[in-house]
Amino acid sequence: MSPSAKDAGGRGPWGSPAPPVQSCIWPPPVAPGDAVAVAAPASPVARNDWQAGVDLLRHWGFKVVCGPEVFQTRAWGRESDQRVARRFLEVWQEPEVKAIVGARGGYGSLKVLPFLDLAALGAQPKRLVGFSDLTNLLWHLHRDLGLVTFHGPTVAHLPLLTPEARESFLSWLTAPGPQTVTFPGLTPLLPGTAAGTLAGGNLTTLCHLLGTPFAPGFRDHILFLEDHNEAVYRLDRLLHHLLLAGALEGVKGVVLGAFTGSGSSRDNLWEILATALAPLHVPVLAGLPVGHQPDNHTLPLGVWARLDGQAGNLTLAP
Repeated sequence: MSPSAKDAGGRGPWGSPAPPVQSCIWPPPVAPGDAVAVAAPASPVARNDWQAGVDLLRHWGFKVVCGPEVFQTRAWGRESDQRVARRFLEVWQEPEVKAIVGARGGYGSLKVLPFLDLAALGAQPKRLVGFSDLTNLLWHLHRDLGLVTFHGPTVAHLPLLTPEARESFLSWLTAPGPQTVTFPGLTPLLPGTAAGTLAGGNLTTLCHLLGTPFAPGFRDHILFLEDHNEAVYRLDRLLHHLLLAGALEGVKGVVLGAFTGSGSSRDNLWEILATALAPLHVPVLAGLPVGHQPDNHTLPLGVWARLDGQAGNLTLAP
């Protein structure tokens, strides 16, 4: 399935009131010749994986800014986490840098959150792209700064993408603002239609934020979820954790991406996840091309979205 996209502007569609996305901060777009930084707030990246991704960024005409820390294993402890946060800010504040792309996911960005200087980051809005463990950063900067952040491939994941997913990444990196994009051919699991602002990411990572100062809440949102190497019983437990913690109160709809490595057939997986989400009484669709797979399209957190269970699609629009 490939989404269709076109530029659009104006009020929110579907007869809805002015969407909250109008109050979000869209970082300036990136143009050929601009610098894109590679940062490692989570795990370090292997040089071969890094090089293949950097080659693609350079092929698209971007300069690449990167320090040796992206290859170095982080020591345990508070001082190391503070050092990573300082380095992230240094990269963010480089005048020539217009966007930051995570080196890879893995582990560790949760520990950086308490040490981030939000005022300094918010003073210079830039495009942040990543997924998996970097869901921590995407959600934190979106929630606390009102910044549109981008759930998309890391540098290590870029070479593995399908042509359509690469185009999605490049389009959102360079788009001046919201675009109209439709993801057709989704599978309705629970019926209905809904509209709200888009948010979400890695299910396990979002659950790890519960009970912290950075805990998610998805009232009035269209929530998208993905995960990797989690058995079905753990996915069911993670969803119930979100439900029982109240994080899904008031959610407008849910769209499921890839749950790779679950060890279950697609139909069985979707049935179990739909059963867990049924008490919400909202539309649930599955098959969104996001996650730990080659067809990992980029999604902006904070755009206005509509989920249509009858048509089987998700539409993002200004």
